[in-house]
Amino acid sequence: MAKIDDRELESYTQDLWNTIIRLIHSFRSGMVFKKGNELSFPQTMLLIELHQSGASSMGELSQRLHITQGVTTRMVDRLVEKGLVERNRDEVDRRIVHVAPTKRGARLACEIESINREKMKELFLGVPERKRTELLGFLKDMEQKFEREEVPEFDRDEK
Repeated sequence: MAKIDDRELESYTQDLWNTIIRLIHSFRSGMVFKKGNELSFPQTMLLIELHQSGASSMGELSQRLHITQGVTTRMVDRLVEKGLVERNRDEVDRRIVHVAPTKRGARLACEIESINREKMKELFLGVPERKRTELLGFLKDMEQKFEREEVPEFDRDEK
């Protein structure tokens, strides 16, 4: 096990951090959106999350996106205005609000996912299967590790 003061590990983690930040930025700026939908990146992620998970309460959606319910509410408000999601009160507990994509929202989420999966396929065309498998395994291991940790909710205004 490496020591905290291990310079190689320190250098590696700094390089990894910088690379991840650049990848996130590249992913956000390079993500293909359907022209004319006028969605922000966070709104797109919320719409895709709903499309993949189905109807969710505001609390569930906030937890899965690691954002506060206030931020979730503002994003949902904008998506409702655009006709991409709808709110429904729980029939048993009227305090609970469920959010689901509309048919139009589901079609748009499908289109965005499909376009971006194709773009990702192009990126990995020349990468050997072994390397792709290793990368995906490593990323899934990281994801599980982060999911086991307490992740703070970020209360930031959505653009």
